[in-house]
Amino acid sequence: MSSSTKHTVTFFLAQLTLPVRKIMAQSAVDCAAQVAKVLSFNEKDTFGIKLAVDEAFCNAVDHFSGPVKETERIHIEFSVEEEFLIISIREKGIPFNLGQAERYTPDCLENMNKPGLGTLLMHQSMDSVELFIHGREGKEARLKKRLAYGALPPELLDTKAVKSGEKRTTVKEPEVRLTKTEELPEVCRLAWRCYGFTQEEFLYDLESLKQKVALNEFRSVTAFDPEDGTMIGHAGFKYHDPASKVPELGLAFVDPSYRSPGLPKKMARLLFDIAEAEEDRGVFDCSVTTHTFSQKGMHEMGSRPCSLFLGIAASGMQAKELATSTQKKGSVINHYFAFDRSPKTIYVSPRHTDMVAEIYSWLEIPREIEHGETQPSSGASSISVFPLPDELNVAFVIVHTIGESTKQDIAEGLHQCKMDRRDALYAFLPLGVPASPRLVEECEQMGFSFAGIMPHIHDGDDRIIMQYIDVPLDMEAIRVYGDMSRKLFSYITKEQQRIKNLL
Repeated sequence: MSSSTKHTVTFFLAQLTLPVRKIMAQSAVDCAAQVAKVLSFNEKDTFGIKLAVDEAFCNAVDHFSGPVKETERIHIEFSVEEEFLIISIREKGIPFNLGQAERYTPDCLENMNKPGLGTLLMHQSMDSVELFIHGREGKEARLKKRLAYGALPPELLDTKAVKSGEKRTTVKEPEVRLTKTEELPEVCRLAWRCYGFTQEEFLYDLESLKQKVALNEFRSVTAFDPEDGTMIGHAGFKYHDPASKVPELGLAFVDPSYRSPGLPKKMARLLFDIAEAEEDRGVFDCSVTTHTFSQKGMHEMGSRPCSLFLGIAASGMQAKELATSTQKKGSVINHYFAFDRSPKTIYVSPRHTDMVAEIYSWLEIPREIEHGETQPSSGASSISVFPLPDELNVAFVIVHTIGESTKQDIAEGLHQCKMDRRDALYAFLPLGVPASPRLVEECEQMGFSFAGIMPHIHDGDDRIIMQYIDVPLDMEAIRVYGDMSRKLFSYITKEQQRIKNLL
């Protein structure tokens, strides 16, 4: 049996059994609205789903065969299968033939009162409308609506875990290698089986995934059960800036139906070996702070903490639905492993010198620290401000060149993020220029606080990272692994409070 047919991914969401009466259509519509809310559909799509359910239910009532007995019912079921919301309306009435149904045509005023408008809107609202005849079991109208990226909340994804006591297949010696192009569709399916739609969007768009692999913007490694060739694990490198040669390790997942001790580390080790052979400068990762398992794994790989991004991760419902300051957000701690350990001079303000020097000592990267200049910068400024994916609801500002207007440019970027109701803004400032310390102080005057450093990450230069958090955080929920991470977390927390006291 191939891995593509071995797993059927289905989430049951809701079920209704209603009398064959049009007055009960509102109950079906109300349930559809709640399901749409859970799956993060926007207002327009939610309206379309409600309309389609209302029309399908009323059709079932209208086309029921003969007199309706008190025991007759219409059964409605909501579920998720692969990337679709599936709505099934089953009854024992006369089959409703959509192909022969009278159609509404909006170009003629005489047709305004003819039937068929609801059917047309049902087709326009859903990705597909299908009818099935099940013999004595009756008939079924099946409506399908494609889920948006990141639609499944973690509370539903938890149901995918293998139940306690359920036997899992153990793979002691998996085959770990670079993914072949023809295997990329199975990477998409594996991502779904493990995490639904909570991984990055391009993993579910096969053409986009193939393009990124072809352009060396993404490097994929997969693990297989040697007994039957089933793909059971994945990890990858994302090259955000191919010129900088600093990939991000991530998109790691293992099929919950399998046990393979140490598999994530084996996949990461192959990727690290590839990065070193190709003379990449280093590897960084973003480990969530809801648990310490992934952080511990990075420490075991030799990576060390370098920065902590507060409020960057979505928790609960998707961040694109969080455009308020009332929802909790998660955080990530970044680790770095350096292949390039050539010495450089960096410029750090006296306040942060000790912490920055200690981080570099953890990373074993030699840096000569100076305090830079105190005079205002002159010359041209160059920055980029760009939002991250909708589900994160945050933005980055990258300072390429510090100039006369850089402070104002950052302030304008911050203002725009506030107007867009972003939860946070993270500023990456170059450490290799004497003007850096003064710009750090100017950012602090705007409300930014220290988040850490990242070597080699932009334009080949090290960066000091400042963060502006505009959403409440549960700092007690943050979990970090090891003394180094705890010291960094403590420093970042104190700095955040210091900045709050200044404003």
